[in-house]
Amino acid sequence: MRRRKHRNLPMPRQFEKDPSRGAPDEGDVDRSLQSRLERAAQRDFDEAVHLLRCAGLLGAADWKAAARAMRRIGEADLSLGRLYEGHVNARHLIETYSDPELRSESLAQMEEGWLFGVWGADGARPVSATGDRLSGAKRFASGLGHVDRAVVSATSPEGQRLFVVDARDAARHDPDAWRMSGMQQSRSGGFDCEGLPGRPLGEPDVYTREPHFLGGTWRIAAVTLGGIAGLLERTSDALRDRGQEETEAHLLRLAPIAGRVVSAWPAILRAGEIACGDEGIAAPEAAATRSLSVRLLSEEIGQDAIAAVERSVGLSMFDEADRVGRMARDLACYMRQAARDAFSVKVGRALLMGSRPLGDWLDG
Repeated sequence: MRRRKHRNLPMPRQFEKDPSRGAPDEGDVDRSLQSRLERAAQRDFDEAVHLLRCAGLLGAADWKAAARAMRRIGEADLSLGRLYEGHVNARHLIETYSDPELRSESLAQMEEGWLFGVWGADGARPVSATGDRLSGAKRFASGLGHVDRAVVSATSPEGQRLFVVDARDAARHDPDAWRMSGMQQSRSGGFDCEGLPGRPLGEPDVYTREPHFLGGTWRIAAVTLGGIAGLLERTSDALRDRGQEETEAHLLRLAPIAGRVVSAWPAILRAGEIACGDEGIAAPEAAATRSLSVRLLSEEIGQDAIAAVERSVGLSMFDEADRVGRMARDLACYMRQAARDAFSVKVGRALLMGSRPLGDWLDG
């Protein structure tokens, strides 16, 4: 495994929350903070992650505040949105499944600005566990050099297990394994688990239990929608710079996309509300279906947005330094989550071939 050292970053205990921000559990990302995150990500992604830590967002517990933060951060920078979504996912898993000691310790670390992640995709040597000792490797592990603790899945004699591991050892990182044209700042790559100790999180086979597995894909939809909004905003800026803000051809292409973005947000919030509440516990498969449906919806809007933007902005967005082009590449890469067709079939069967009439889904 090839490894590349990251530059030395401050440890979490050195971070101090921005006193101008509200309480950590507010999870507020206003337009000012969003702009600061975007500018920082353009200058130096390490600076953007540091700002995210200091803003008090990593301790946010309320699902709705986290949803708005994921959308706003995705609008600022999708790589940063990817890391924050992973942190929100890890927090939810820990709050739901962990023992009191691990929960208390992890939540305290989050309050202090520690960044968590969830690394599920296995490498060529799938991760397995013997007791609390891991072997194998993960791939597509986002946030190498930034994530302090990671929730990783592993096979074991008892079934699939989750473990919380220390993710900071640069000798285990393989950032060169990420060779994608988009999401380059996400620091995704390989993570070597050989001999790594882990702290068990929950009972065997909880990872794929609904409504906390596919039911959580509403979070991906929230970040995706933020990325689409960010792409359209950058496109608007480019057209204004050209004096083309009143060109009807552009408006006819882009206005329907913008309208669908506005209409999709309440549906994403409703999916999050169900998945994170009593309704999801009572009907976990229905919660998963609703989350998958908004995840697919956001992807469809994003695909159409990229095509429309390419026609309006033209060749300039294919310049590597163009901010519209970079956002489009990041969005295209981010939307390529696994098993898209399988999810579409699952949603189709539930909405069209199930015992519940389609119209009833609209009422609840």
